[in-house]
Amino acid sequence: MTPTSPETPEAAAPTTPDAPLPPARAVGSEASEAFLDGRPARRRDSLFGPATFSVAGVLLLATTLLSTQLIGIFNTQTLIGAQGTLGPAVQGELTGAGLFSALAVLSAATALFRSRPDTRPWIFHLAAATVLVGLLLVALTVLSYALLTPPVAVG
Repeated sequence: MTPTSPETPEAAAPTTPDAPLPPARAVGSEASEAFLDGRPARRRDSLFGPATFSVAGVLLLATTLLSTQLIGIFNTQTLIGAQGTLGPAVQGELTGAGLFSALAVLSAATALFRSRPDTRPWIFHLAAATVLVGLLLVALTVLSYALLTPPVAVG
């Protein structure tokens, strides 16, 4: 018997018309499985999808909470009862806090409006929480403006 290499035709398995074919390997993807199940395939989120706007809203809200003194200014007026004036520094703090809070609410509301029925639940929850907390901070900003007295002009 002479040795044969796998490349030679003698080494190949004989094929007959009655021999069963090996089962084909199914290469499944989510889209092909959805097609076979008769349901629409899940669309991929775009760059400006609801998840992007939801995370952007949380980042804007975190900027408001961590970089402004909105809560401190409000507490000074309500809890302590101190009488403060609306000077340029305080007015700048309140304007920045109100602006970033309003942008966070707009971004999270955009995420809620752009969401679809197949949007992941965490996107809904994150956007809804951002809208609620952002509206609370906008209200705190408006109340702080109302509680502070304008500076008295000298002379």
